[in-house]
Amino acid sequence: MKKILALIILSFCGLTYADGNNDWQNIDENIIKLKSLNSCQGCLLRNTNFIGADLNNAFLSGADFISADLSNANLYNANLEGSSLFGAKLNGSNLKNANLFGSNLFAVNLDGANLAGANLIEADLSLSSLNGVNFTQANLTNANLRGAELSDAILDGAFLCNTLMPWGIDNSSCQ
Repeated sequence: MKKILALIILSFCGLTYADGNNDWQNIDENIIKLKSLNSCQGCLLRNTNFIGADLNNAFLSGADFISADLSNANLYNANLEGSSLFGAKLNGSNLKNANLFGSNLFAVNLDGANLAGANLIEADLSLSSLNGVNFTQANLTNANLRGAELSDAILDGAFLCNTLMPWGIDNSSCQ
């Protein structure tokens, strides 16, 4: 009961509990930090609006972008290693050369996004909408794309070793 009361009080104060690192975080302060430093490692940024934001070269490893809207954002060369983007909107975003190693992209909308040269090793893209995504030269080794929609996706030169595709395991680029 005390914990519930504390959460109610904190929600009125604008504070949110970050489950992953047992830390109290203020989302507004995290947004300010990201905008001023172009870095917010491990930050809680759930349900935030970054539509069209320029996060070029941003350092966001371990960030929590669950259900955030990053549509048409520029995340060129951004480091999102180990980040959680569960249910986020990234349609039309530029993620060229981004590091998404081990990231949770479950049920994400990436329609029309550019992921050319991106590191998606061990990323979970299952049940995501990947229509028209450019994966040219992206590394999808050990990634999970089960249940994903891939119509018109460009996979030219993509590394697909042990990748779980909607149609089965792809070992086409294994050596």
